[in-house]
Amino acid sequence: MTAGAGLCDMHVHTSDSPDADIAAWELVRRGIQKNMAAIGFVAHLDLDPADPCYDSFDREEYDYSIGRARHESAGRLEVMKGLEVGEPHRFQEEALRRVDYGEYDFIVGALHSVEGTGMVLGEEAFGEREPLEVIEGYYAETLVMLQRADMDVLAHLGLFRRGMAIAGLDTSLDETEIWPETMREILQTLIDRGISLELNTSGLRRKESITYPTPEILGLYRGMGGTLVTLGSDSHRDPHVFFGLAQGRELLKEKGFDRAFIYRGRQPVEFPI
Repeated sequence: MTAGAGLCDMHVHTSDSPDADIAAWELVRRGIQKNMAAIGFVAHLDLDPADPCYDSFDREEYDYSIGRARHESAGRLEVMKGLEVGEPHRFQEEALRRVDYGEYDFIVGALHSVEGTGMVLGEEAFGEREPLEVIEGYYAETLVMLQRADMDVLAHLGLFRRGMAIAGLDTSLDETEIWPETMREILQTLIDRGISLELNTSGLRRKESITYPTPEILGLYRGMGGTLVTLGSDSHRDPHVFFGLAQGRELLKEKGFDRAFIYRGRQPVEFPI
């Protein structure tokens, strides 16, 4: 059995995004070769001028790419069309003026920047502030996003570790011990609103060498009764295609999950892991 056999990658970027370089149809071809069950593609819709992908989304180009990917699949692998909306609680009205969420299989909400702090993907956010202050702001805004935004999946919870690692800071903190009430409120909001928690494996290929969220947060979510999870590599570049999915699946099993979810028409559909 190949590493990707039977898996569904629900966070795959294509060359339709300015920070990615692989065409959707080529990713489908590779998925078929690895015996993947499904791919959930996402394009960036970023409306924060500070974001490197700001105002780069081309709906017609993306639609064409997804259509070609589905043609390449010919039913051998399920293709889902998703959208990753940056800071949707801040830019929801503008996002809805640009796209019809109903045209997508799933909407991913992503927090790449924190108000008053800036982007947390790089070291800049940690240059003038105490790390714990930045992280507290990140989680406070994550909660607001979950309370206000129209979204199906929460992407890469704990992404600030990427910036911390680049800045040479220790990323091994356990949020469930430092901010237990905040973490529980975030996870309970996910459960109450029926939003999936994404297990994002991109951190496994970076200096921080950990999933987003951490195993501790994932375990707390399951312990609170959380069941809606997606699994995604967050791949953008050739070497990272479907990276870490098998490891992510094993982590899900370890924490008590026996299924994950894909989305069709913005409705979660379970599949066994």
